[in-house]
Amino acid sequence: MSPLETHPGVFVVVVNLPPGYHQYKFIVDGEWRHDESQAFMPDPLGNVNNWLFIRRPEPTSPSAEQQQQASARERLEREQGGEETYGVSVQGTEQTTGIVQPLNLAEEMEITKKRVVEFLHTHTAYELIPESGKVVLLDASLPVRQAFHALYEQGIPAAPVWDGTKYAITGMISAGDFIHILRKLRSTSKQNHVLSEGDMDAHTILEWQHESLVETRGPRNLVYVKPEDTLQKVANLLVQTRVALVPLLSGEPDSQPEGQLLLHLATLSGILACLNRHFRASTASLPLLSQPLDRLPVGTWAVPRETSADAPWKLPEQRQILALKLHTPLTEALQLLLEARVSALPVLDDQGSLLDIYARSDIIALARGKTYSQLNWDEVTVAQALTLAHSAAAAKNAADHMQNFGEESMNSMTRACVISRKESLRTAVDRLSIPGVRRLLVVEAGTHHVEAVVSLSDVCAFLFT
Repeated sequence: MSPLETHPGVFVVVVNLPPGYHQYKFIVDGEWRHDESQAFMPDPLGNVNNWLFIRRPEPTSPSAEQQQQASARERLEREQGGEETYGVSVQGTEQTTGIVQPLNLAEEMEITKKRVVEFLHTHTAYELIPESGKVVLLDASLPVRQAFHALYEQGIPAAPVWDGTKYAITGMISAGDFIHILRKLRSTSKQNHVLSEGDMDAHTILEWQHESLVETRGPRNLVYVKPEDTLQKVANLLVQTRVALVPLLSGEPDSQPEGQLLLHLATLSGILACLNRHFRASTASLPLLSQPLDRLPVGTWAVPRETSADAPWKLPEQRQILALKLHTPLTEALQLLLEARVSALPVLDDQGSLLDIYARSDIIALARGKTYSQLNWDEVTVAQALTLAHSAAAAKNAADHMQNFGEESMNSMTRACVISRKESLRTAVDRLSIPGVRRLLVVEAGTHHVEAVVSLSDVCAFLFT
């Protein structure tokens, strides 16, 4: 270590590097980071590092110590002097300077999407599998009542179905299926619209699957992914099929049982989390993420917005945001969820201010204490259903504090995640990367009126396609 000339108290460590490419990082406040003003690149493990190329020394080139001191001096002057220019000086290379010009929106979009697509094509679904976790399979011969209770007890909104006669995973059963089941059983119940355990035990998961096939006019292939599939393929599958999660299998569904182990449930939030981890130390490499939400063609907006002159896109027209009131009958709310093909709806007061959300997964809360068999379905309101959902979640958390299942534990689900219209797309991506967060509600600060709904699939469709 030697003192740096003209800067008392600053010392330099000289490291003699052999000719070739070298990668390095800086430790700042206890975290390893890289300098975005210098050249950087990802390594084979996905970490982003700075790099430099050392040429073979020329006979007239300055000593290594002089070069190290000059490089350190330049870096210190940039940090302390706040200069707008930058330079890189390495053995045998000339120092270059230039003013960084701001990018327009078209360039930001091109650069961001290019890097995101490159990331998705070079990383696989294997990276979605956590180091430690659990998977849950439901046997197709289970009565729907037991399946209903199993989802509640495990704290999950959906699970793959295993058919023992075929030795294969044949599909998924989710909260949406239970909404269909409860509505159908309620319409055929002989007990004044009150469901009994006998009604729920009269049908198995397999029978429900067969009835669904008849109603949808034909079988549907199982939607799944494998560990070697690229994240681009997984993302496209989730966006195009509009499903929240897909099984991640070790082999083909029609292969031998030992060749199709269920490894995980792949979700869009898991892919966003991988993207966040990869670019955490180089946020400037995705410049489009710094744009405010109200300038981007993302989400469903009920208020007018302004389009930037250099925007390479056209903002969609305003649309009414579907919402519920506390006095809305639960049967009407469930029907609206199915017809609109959405996973949740905001709940507003009489002034239009946001109070809560009611999601499809909240139907699972009715399994607590066999609540479904004690309700008169014609009289239950959204307010009562929300009370049941909140109390069920609180009781479940207090009982066992169980860990998250995959990406979609109901116990960890945030109720109404809000954001302002001027917050950046990066903030939205960060929040949607949290397991269980499926949508963000854009609210006005003073009135808490809902201005827009930005869903996980909206953001992923914008960034990934």
